[in-house]
Amino acid sequence: MSDKINENLNLEEIEEEEEVIVLMDENTGAEVEFTLLAMLEVDGKTYAYLEPIEEVEGFEEGDLLINRVEFDENGEELYYPIDDDDEIDRAFEAFDELYAKQYGMHCDGTPVED
Repeated sequence: MSDKINENLNLEEIEEEEEVIVLMDENTGAEVEFTLLAMLEVDGKTYAYLEPIEEVEGFEEGDLLINRVEFDENGEELYYPIDDDDEIDRAFEAFDELYAKQYGMHCDGTPVED
């Protein structure tokens, strides 16, 4: 998985793989499937950028779930929600920058200014 922690990542490569991540909804206890769009390192922390596969309450089309990823002693990925708004903003900005490089527009559809 460490090959995906890279700012030179091609988003299309991950989309072709369509790695599925299953997380538990803290409110309902139900398992929810997400597609891994990217995994990036920002300020020394690893973040997973996830999009729900099926409709999820509270998510609108195009919404992302960003989780901090840590690794246990066996190298297994552990996904943690982020409570700090500044941390979420920094993580999202890194994804938006990568998206803009890849597609020539920001995640919200606005064009990249030269």
